[in-house]
Amino acid sequence: MTSPAFLDSQNRLHREAVGGECPHCGSTVHFSVMACPGFARLQATRPERVGVVLQCDACQAPVFLRYRVRAWHPQRIDFHPQPEHLERAPEHFSHACLPERVAQVFRETLACYSAGFYQAFALMSRATLQAVLDDLGERSRLRLFDQVAEVRTLAGIDDATFDVIRRVLFEGEAPRGQPLPPLGNLQAAVLVETLKDLLYQCYVRRTRLQQALRLRQFPGSEAGAALPPGSTARLVEG
Repeated sequence: MTSPAFLDSQNRLHREAVGGECPHCGSTVHFSVMACPGFARLQATRPERVGVVLQCDACQAPVFLRYRVRAWHPQRIDFHPQPEHLERAPEHFSHACLPERVAQVFRETLACYSAGFYQAFALMSRATLQAVLDDLGERSRLRLFDQVAEVRTLAGIDDATFDVIRRVLFEGEAPRGQPLPPLGNLQAAVLVETLKDLLYQCYVRRTRLQQALRLRQFPGSEAGAALPPGSTARLVEG
């Protein structure tokens, strides 16, 4: 059970230890409290959300959190136990295995996700899929849909979340004035992992398999060097 978070009248913030991946150095560490608004000021202004500054114990960089206020009391202010992280660690992916155009679009897609710009992330997710279709051919659309459906089965994605992902990736352009389906935190997280898996299946897995086959045919030679995206290794019978 999650312990309550609250600020007492002596300006002491009580909360569970906050840790995770630092958005600056990438280390998985504990974060220490650096600054929190004073109790008297909060009681006077009564905001709906309260910002807190933490510090990464590894790189000493500031990390920002935001708590939703649950209740006001004479001697304490209760916060929601789960803070909202205002910064995310950058998403990682093996872009070297992707065609240049696909890699360029997907980098921008991940940047939108990390910044929390979910509407832009949805648009760039669709652009990423289109870049893959431009590379592999329009006839690969059904295969890509089947791969996304397989992710749904393997990960146990619920119907509502999968419907949003399907509409973002595979439905045609929305009528003018009508935005793409809105994404919440969970839906955006599922979508980014779905895209990663899709690109892994289309490019990374193929490239690594081709490299492994070449290494087995020509051990210790330059033939095992990285293949350019889109190239194909042929088996040589001995």
